[in-house]
Amino acid sequence: MLNISGLNNFYYIRNFTDMRCKYDRVLSIVREQLHRELDQGDVFIMMSKNRRLVRMFMYDKVGSMLFEKKFHTGYQFIKVVRTGDDEVYRINWKDVVLLLENPVVKSLKIK
Repeated sequence: MLNISGLNNFYYIRNFTDMRCKYDRVLSIVREQLHRELDQGDVFIMMSKNRRLVRMFMYDKVGSMLFEKKFHTGYQFIKVVRTGDDEVYRINWKDVVLLLENPVVKSLKIK
């Protein structure tokens, strides 16, 4: 179970699925393309296209952190759905825990 304290807001980035990006690139995209300022303790969440990998980036005054979770073959994360055209939207802590702790089985193989 993920346990983080001192974090302010969680933001899901809807169409950012490029998992090659690391700290500096993600932070520049958040600022330049998504027009968001990075406040201390804000966490930005992104998911790969196949929904097997989730990354969470956090920025504070002294640096940035990356949390990553990847499921094995056959499992994926819950699909995050929201109406509207927002590229970035705030989600609450309960939804973050639900997303990270509840895998979806892609297929069930019975022998």
